Amino acid sequence: MARESILVLEDDLAAQNMVSMQLTSAGYRVIPVVEGHAAIETCHMQRPDLVITDLSMPGMDGFEFIRQLRQEQFKAPIVAITGLGRAKGEAAVAAGANAFILKPVNRELLLSVVRKEIVAARTPAPKKHILVFEDEPSAQLLLHAMLEPAGFRVTTAENGVAALEIVKNDPPDLVMCDIVVPGMNGIELITKLRRESGYKAPILVVSAHLLERYRQAALDAGADAFLAKPVERLELLAHVEKLLSVSR
Repeated sequence: MARESILVLEDDLAAQNMVSMQLTSAGYRVIPVVEGHAAIETCHMQRPDLVITDLSMPGMDGFEFIRQLRQEQFKAPIVAITGLGRAKGEAAVAAGANAFILKPVNRELLLSVVRKEIVAARTPAPKKHILVFEDEPSAQLLLHAMLEPAGFRVTTAENGVAALEIVKNDPPDLVMCDIVVPGMNGIELITKLRRESGYKAPILVVSAHLLERYRQAALDAGADAFLAKPVERLELLAHVEKLLSVSR
């Protein structure tokens, strides 16, 4: 079995050698690089299992390196190493890194983080959970047929009490709701979710009630977006992905 490869971008040769030796001693194949543009080209050519980068470097610094890799759809984990403090490490994560380690680098911590990130990258992500608040069986079936083939786990609630119970016990990544539902309507459900349950994830209203007062009431209550029925599958999925992306 081929050894896992790790690209190490570090312009300080002493630091480069130290990290490389720590990784090599644990059985990894190290690809040492000292300059950002060369590292990007090497990432695309050799496809390492993980990338380690310093943040403070002449020319292209680690932040720009991370951002460019992510813009070019490089998917492997990136671990930032920095002597500039925790705030810079957190900024690297915001730029697209998966984790950061402060200098001086502790070998056990380094190997633990590297192994964790490689394993996580190879573990299939759990399906995103969508709660559909809808009382019409035909609409339930239609939404299931649109969402489940796209890789989502769909739970249906026909009334507000059931919806609140699901949110409490199996919190969804997104709530999709109609407005006019017997008993607790969609506006009331959204209000309870936002003000009483502290629900922070996206809420998408899908309704045939198109008067502006309905749309505005839903948004005022805390909904993130409003779609009119009948909704096209691609339009629905585009809104769902956009809301989940913003939430992440």
